[in-house]
Amino acid sequence: MKTKTIYEKEILKDIQDLPEPMQEKLAKIIRLLKKEFVLPELKKKSATEEFLSVCGTWEDDRSIEEQIKVIYSSRKSSTKMEKVF
Repeated sequence: MKTKTIYEKEILKDIQDLPEPMQEKLAKIIRLLKKEFVLPELKKKSATEEFLSVCGTWEDDRSIEEQIKVIYSSRKSSTKMEKVF
């Protein structure tokens, strides 16, 4: 079996002489680590990238100050929610 990285080589060297039951336990630990830590992180990145691809990027030729001015000027005061809080 050809290894891709020096770490794979080191791991194989470390477990090579261990008894089979110990190798089985280590395999379970590795699967657990991948399931609990590696895969969720990949899913999280994937979800973020997917969300951003749907949203697109903000495009506006106005300066930030002009955009803020428009946002504030388009706000309206309302007393509808006063009774709720």
